[in-house]
Amino acid sequence: MKRPDKTPVGKWLEEYVAELPPAAEGLSHHMVLDGETKRVMVSVPDSEHPDFIELLMLTDLQYGHQGFQEKRFEEYRSWILGRPHCYVSLGGDLVDAATPISVASPYENRWEPSVQVMKLVGLLRPLRSRIVGYVAGNHERRTSKTFGNAGALIATLLGVPYSRGVQLVDLYYGKHNPFKVSLWHGSGSARTKGAKTQMVHRFMSQADSDVYLCGHLHDVVLVFDWRQRRAGRDKMALDKVAGIMSSSFQDYWNSYAEEKGLYPSDTMMARVQIEKDGHWGVELR
Repeated sequence: MKRPDKTPVGKWLEEYVAELPPAAEGLSHHMVLDGETKRVMVSVPDSEHPDFIELLMLTDLQYGHQGFQEKRFEEYRSWILGRPHCYVSLGGDLVDAATPISVASPYENRWEPSVQVMKLVGLLRPLRSRIVGYVAGNHERRTSKTFGNAGALIATLLGVPYSRGVQLVDLYYGKHNPFKVSLWHGSGSARTKGAKTQMVHRFMSQADSDVYLCGHLHDVVLVFDWRQRRAGRDKMALDKVAGIMSSSFQDYWNSYAEEKGLYPSDTMMARVQIEKDGHWGVELR
């Protein structure tokens, strides 16, 4: 697809829609409030995915910032497209979207927020049939006082389920009936690993999900917990729960992270492997 700056604005949407892949198969929207999808259900055909499926989180791209690592993102995108059983959740801060009235300086951005949105959806367009959820972050909210929340516009152009806050994704596959995922961008300005872990663990206390995915703090955290469950008159079962924080696609050098002396981190995204027999595991890729 041509870049927006090489296509007349009046024709860009026409060309973009013509090249847009279909939405994820078996996906349905539920608990829709003011146009935002708070629950997503995805029915995955067993015959097409005989052993396992994957859910990869892509978060904190901060596209448009001069430190966005486009080559690294393209490597992740190629890896996803090469695996027919890999789904995607978008964790927010997809654009940097600095404005004259935001905390960060717009001079660190390559384009204004509206152009960032159009260029970003061009990068994400090939993944549309894999995307099962999208929660906005604080960077999408930077435009709320200008032209509105950029997250809603991104989701509209991509045609994917969107929530400005939390989103619950149910994956019906094999013996998982369903496998439950909670998506949230994250919050706070924690600097120590312990404080970051507390943010993840607090998120894990909400809902009844198996896995909780977030980002925001540009670091990686993996936390396991256990929940007791009644399994008959004389027996209790233990269900494992995992919380995973993914990092970002923004370079550390010449960014606010370097300026403020924050800990550097490389790009690592949460990956969940959901097996047909009812088992599952997680890693940071």
